[in-house]
Amino acid sequence: MRNAESVIRHLSRLGLCSLIGMVLTGCDRPAEPLDSLEVASRSVQSGALSRDGAWAVVGSGYQGGSLWALDSDERRYDWNHKADSVTLITSASFSPEGNYALTTDERTLVLWNRQSGQAEQYWSSPSEILASELGPEGERALLGLADHRASLYNVRRGGIIRNLHHSDRVSTVALSVDGARALTGSDAGTSTLWDLETGDAIAHQQHESPVQYVTMSPDGRRMLSAARYERPRLWNSEGDLVWELPLPKERVKRGTQVTVARFSDDGDWLLTGQPSGRVDLWDLQSRAVVYSWQLPKRKAFHPTAVAVIDLAFTNNPDVYRALSSDGFVHDLTY
Repeated sequence: MRNAESVIRHLSRLGLCSLIGMVLTGCDRPAEPLDSLEVASRSVQSGALSRDGAWAVVGSGYQGGSLWALDSDERRYDWNHKADSVTLITSASFSPEGNYALTTDERTLVLWNRQSGQAEQYWSSPSEILASELGPEGERALLGLADHRASLYNVRRGGIIRNLHHSDRVSTVALSVDGARALTGSDAGTSTLWDLETGDAIAHQQHESPVQYVTMSPDGRRMLSAARYERPRLWNSEGDLVWELPLPKERVKRGTQVTVARFSDDGDWLLTGQPSGRVDLWDLQSRAVVYSWQLPKRKAFHPTAVAVIDLAFTNNPDVYRALSSDGFVHDLTY
């Protein structure tokens, strides 16, 4: 939770943006990162930052998987699913406390011990894995599958604990920090909150197009779901729509959407990243952008934008981290 001085700084930024009429889209000129660390020499297909932003799993199509200690700028381990080969990692996640990480390719999942760097379990999936999220201490994982299921998987022993059935592909999933609740998004446009002890649906939102991304606050009370051509929705555990993030209409019409979002531990702040490389910090109580950053391209003249792959709040309340698709982890501050 941020200290009083930090909150004052946030509110000061918010006041400045409001004065110049930029509350809905952030300040006029997004800031650049404070510092950047190269974690891949070419594009990154997938990756994840730990909850505290201290670690990164990076999946590069050219260099395979790797674990990075970001505070010391150190590549600790190479993580690939087969010896002497490069794995195209399709998804990655850390357990909430950061001791374990999960990587997947299309059909396999591997549980890694972050401290030893060793693979502890290796399993095959019954269907193509579209998304994954690792639970507390690496005991369970939630998998979004192409066969219209989200499966709660026992990573330690193998086997499916529970299936959550959908009418179309499940392309995005999220877990609460305690692992008791799941949030899923499907190509049928449904975003559903589940009780994993009973397998019952608690609440849902119906979108008009496929849901591309979901996340929830650590306590499982606030949800975000983003569908193409719609503004991202914030809703609560009762299924009530709380707010739509006011992205500019022209961007929404072009299909511009958030690629990743992260709630703060207290659920009052939200970081969002876009395929254009823009990162916004939102004050959810004031419902406004506090500050914005623009991630730089590796090559300024390159026509392809830099997408934001993952974001994290760090233990420093004034520093945030962003993993970009061109192979950098950026420190963001103001």
